[in-house]
Amino acid sequence: MKWVAFVVLSLFLYVEATNFQPKLHIVTVATNEDNDGLKRLKHSAELYGHELHILGLDEEWKGGDMQNSQGGAQKIRILREGLSEFKEKNDAILMFVDAYDVIINADPDIILRRFLQEFPEYRVVFSAEPFCWPDKNLASKYPVITFGERYLNSGMFMGYAQDVLKILEHGKGLKDNDDDQRFYTSIYLNKELRDTYKISLDSLSRIFQNLNGLTEDVHIDYDLDGNAQVFNSLYNTHPVVIHGNGPSKVYLNQLGNYIAHGYNEKVGCLKCKPLIEIKPEEITLYIAIFISKPIPFVEEFLATFEKFEFLKENIHLLIYNNQPLNKITIKNFIDEKVGIYKSVTALNMKEDDDEHASRDYAIEWATKNNADFLLMLDADAHLTNPNSLQLLIRKALTYNTEILAPMIAQPKKLYTNFWGAVSSTGYYARSSDYLDIVENKLRGYWNAPFVSSAVLISKRKLPQLANAYSYNKEMDADMSFSLFCRNYGQFMYVDNLDEYGFLVPSDQFSQFLKEGYTNPEMYDYFDNHDLWEKRYIHPKYFHYIKPGVVVEQPCPDVYDFPFLSERFAKELIEVMEGNNHWSDGSHLDRRLEGGYENVPTRDIHMNQVNFDKQFLNIIDEYVAPMQEKVFTGFYQRPVKSNMMFVVRYKPEEQASLRPHHDASTYSIDVALNKRDVDYEGGGVRYIRYNCTVPADQIGWSMLFPGRLTHMHEGLLTTKGTRYILVSFINP
Repeated sequence: MKWVAFVVLSLFLYVEATNFQPKLHIVTVATNEDNDGLKRLKHSAELYGHELHILGLDEEWKGGDMQNSQGGAQKIRILREGLSEFKEKNDAILMFVDAYDVIINADPDIILRRFLQEFPEYRVVFSAEPFCWPDKNLASKYPVITFGERYLNSGMFMGYAQDVLKILEHGKGLKDNDDDQRFYTSIYLNKELRDTYKISLDSLSRIFQNLNGLTEDVHIDYDLDGNAQVFNSLYNTHPVVIHGNGPSKVYLNQLGNYIAHGYNEKVGCLKCKPLIEIKPEEITLYIAIFISKPIPFVEEFLATFEKFEFLKENIHLLIYNNQPLNKITIKNFIDEKVGIYKSVTALNMKEDDDEHASRDYAIEWATKNNADFLLMLDADAHLTNPNSLQLLIRKALTYNTEILAPMIAQPKKLYTNFWGAVSSTGYYARSSDYLDIVENKLRGYWNAPFVSSAVLISKRKLPQLANAYSYNKEMDADMSFSLFCRNYGQFMYVDNLDEYGFLVPSDQFSQFLKEGYTNPEMYDYFDNHDLWEKRYIHPKYFHYIKPGVVVEQPCPDVYDFPFLSERFAKELIEVMEGNNHWSDGSHLDRRLEGGYENVPTRDIHMNQVNFDKQFLNIIDEYVAPMQEKVFTGFYQRPVKSNMMFVVRYKPEEQASLRPHHDASTYSIDVALNKRDVDYEGGGVRYIRYNCTVPADQIGWSMLFPGRLTHMHEGLLTTKGTRYILVSFINP
């Protein structure tokens, strides 16, 4: 902190030499006290020991829509009326800043020192920007400068109080909806007035930094103590009062995650205080679950949801579903949970129903019922941390983050439920810190321009978000919500201090549905591997694959191991019967190269149902390791297989299969249904060993050598229908 001591000493020497005792007063105009940007300004001012005067809180805003047009002269009137107490104070230096998009990052001594030493010949200094606004025709009338930004910005300025008040007196004839920047520009461009009041611009951003048009040149760096500061690389300066003017507010929010004691390079998150304790029995939580698009593994989502550690009798549930695939699942869930949760309401809608309105209804529902919190939860957000609800609520209360999302990402991908930046067209853009946040190199809670999938909203914020999801119906509902929040100064935060869960990719699943796939989740092996594995791989597989665990050998070199789940077996049969293009059991088979099958069966190949790529990878991931375990020394990866198929045995069709060798290095034969339940008879006999395997445990697979040693036959199915899954591996 040596540099701080130097600053204080320099200011002290200056004061002693001039016998001048300046005092800095920061002033702003705000007619809306309940604004996150104003709260941030107040926090940064208090943090550095500033005296912040907020004027206009008792007034209605009549200064026009400054976000989309000109206006703001009401601020001039309010300043003129509200600052009269400073008329006789020679020692007062006023600094005006806009209320909703400014952050202060230095104490009064540093700001005064820069003003007095960098601008010793001037009494009023305005911030500068690269755009001549609101009238670009005035550009040629600006004084020529050799270096820096040339044009005045009225969002930040400072000067001796008496001079500032004299300037404000020139605005007596303004209407409230006139433009404030046009007024200040007219004063500055009038050479006589400019010289009279000794007005200058902070063209090199020594004190003030306007971000619009300069975001590429303004970054975060750190001082010797590791504290974040703003660095203007264009002018090699460290401005300390930062303004997110115009469309740069999102970038200001990003900088605000670090400055004003937000982040320290050495310590980490400075604002991440110890969490307050809560009493769940005193919190009424409303949760709105949305299944508004094709989403795989909804059953697993609901199972994860059930594991939340929170008093269910204090939770009100609203479930919105417009997907036909999930209607039965949702109905069964609701039927089971009636009486467990405080209330359960279902909105089973049609696919073309208005999702925007339904999400707005959820906010209205929670608002009317005086909810303490509302969690908007999409079914693609699997919050596997059972403490997620308590963590989010405790953080919302501790950090005063009234719109808070847990950071969740698609497994092994960079796609998450938040954006770090927004493009000029209003869509996703990658911020400079996005990867570090996603990869947890930076930990904290972050002001973000877009959050979705899982969003906790506090009681006080709910009424302010009415119709936010319908704010722009040309957009997806979550984008409309975030646009509303950005435009109305409602800060959204994403938290990666804890691990919460993951996002389920759904684009490929949606395509499976469009193409009419039976049991589309069975196909979703690549995009949602871990969920697929838990549902479709036999639960005992991972025990048998462990070193030292004996794999059963019912016949010599015939190993029997649990491979696929009963659900997989059932769904695969449904897929095959849905396809129904069974071969006719003759030697003529146009599916094969050459068109001839030596040992024909009634079967359907995996490529006929578009499952060949998935199943070949499944063999490589689960069967090959088992082969390497039981047949030590043989390794061939990736595995190859041109023959992966389901065989159907029926007494009236094909009841058995003659003795034969498989055209493979090794084969698998998986039972798909149950003997004495679905069929009678069946089994496999290995001729050379005169050994029979019942092959009747669903999902269990025989694994045995192919061509040379293991001639075998399929024994007679005497009743019902028997299904097996066969693959010839490494032919």
